[in-house]
Amino acid sequence: MATPARIDLSIIIPAYQEAAVIGHSLDTLAKFLEKRDYGTVEVLVVVPDSSDGTAALATAKAHLFEHFRVIPAGNRVGKGRDTRIGMFEARGRYRLFMDADLATPLDHLDDVKKLMDNNAEIGIAVRNLWVIHKGLLRKVISKSSNIAAQLLVTPGVKDTQCGFKVFRADVAEELFGRQTMLSWSFDAEILAIAHSLHYTIDYIDTPDWKDPKPISAGLVGDSAAVAAINGLLDLFKIRIALMKGKYHAKTFVYKPSTR
Repeated sequence: MATPARIDLSIIIPAYQEAAVIGHSLDTLAKFLEKRDYGTVEVLVVVPDSSDGTAALATAKAHLFEHFRVIPAGNRVGKGRDTRIGMFEARGRYRLFMDADLATPLDHLDDVKKLMDNNAEIGIAVRNLWVIHKGLLRKVISKSSNIAAQLLVTPGVKDTQCGFKVFRADVAEELFGRQTMLSWSFDAEILAIAHSLHYTIDYIDTPDWKDPKPISAGLVGDSAAVAAINGLLDLFKIRIALMKGKYHAKTFVYKPSTR
C-alpha cells in the first residue's frame, strides 16, 4: 500500500447551493496554485444535499488538482457543521476554510504561507466592516454583530465572521472538537474557545475583500436579518457555555470517510 502524501495545506470550501460560482472558483484556484509554492496542497469541497448540482460541478474539476475530494455532508445543517467535517477530513498540517465565492482574494494565501512558516496557531482575515458591504442594513448588521461578539465572547477580535481562517492541524482538532454551533455562529464560537484556551490569533488584513453577491441576496439560503438575530442569541449561548466551563474538554468524535 502506498504511503499517503504529506499535505502541507488543506483548503476547505463549504459549498451549499453554490452551483453559480463553484466551477469558476475552482478554475481560478487551480490556476492560482500553479503559480505559487505552498508545499503540497489538497482541496476539499464539502457539499450538503442540494438540488442545484453543486457536487457534480465540483467533481468535474477534480482533474485540475493533485489532491482533491468532494465530501458529501448529508442533509443541510449549517456552514459550521460542513466546516467541521472539512477540518477533520483534512490531512494538512495547516487547514484553511474559505468561501466558495472567493470573496477574500486568493493573494492572501501568501499571508497564510507566512503564518505556516512561522508555526502560527490561528490566522483570521479581518475586514473593514463599515465599508465592505453595499447596503446600509448589511453594514449596520455586520458592525453591530461584531461589537456584540467582542463584548460577549471574543474580546479584541476585530472581525469574527470573515470566511477565511486557517488553523494549525493540532489546534483545529482541539477547537473543532469542542464546537457546538453548527450554523453561521460557529466562527464566533471557535474564536471564543481559542481565546479561552489561550491560543494566539494572528490577523490577515483584507482591505480588498469584496462581497460578490447583490445587496438583495443575503446569505446563501438565509435572510441576513434572521441570521443576525439568531447569531445574537447564539452569542449569549456561547457566553453561558464559557461561564459554565463547557468547553474544557472535547466532546465531538468524528468518524472520517475513506480517504
